[in-house]
Amino acid sequence: MGIDYGSVRIGVAVTDPSGQIVFPKTNVQVDKYGGHIIELIEIAEELDPIEIVIGYPKHLKGKSGASAKAARALAHELKADLDRPRICLFDERLTTNLAHADLAAQGIENRLRGDKVDQLAAAIILETSIDFEENTGKLPGETVSRGKF
Repeated sequence: MGIDYGSVRIGVAVTDPSGQIVFPKTNVQVDKYGGHIIELIEIAEELDPIEIVIGYPKHLKGKSGASAKAARALAHELKADLDRPRICLFDERLTTNLAHADLAAQGIENRLRGDKVDQLAAAIILETSIDFEENTGKLPGETVSRGKF
């Protein structure tokens, strides 16, 4: 399961049962009361993924900003409630830009991209992490464990 965290919407992507084909699944609206956490946990419990890959938006020079901090906090909130899947933070520099470019190439106007871009960015994050693991034999990203972050 792939997650593209945003301050307004969270894009979610999944794979087919073989883990080879990635596709956009849904968006979850961010809620200041934490409803988005509950919704993401429900999605994860329904899908029972082996892994949840959360995009970790570093700056181009590799430093972490406010968005990366928020993605890390989300990862820890999910890990506090989910035992089974491995949860990791995976470098996602420029995935939203790639998603916009892909939608533009499909002829979708900027004003109509809204919900699609977050789901597509989540799919790019998930697909890239799968490719990384297949090409290197290593688990993608930084594993999140329970406790202090």
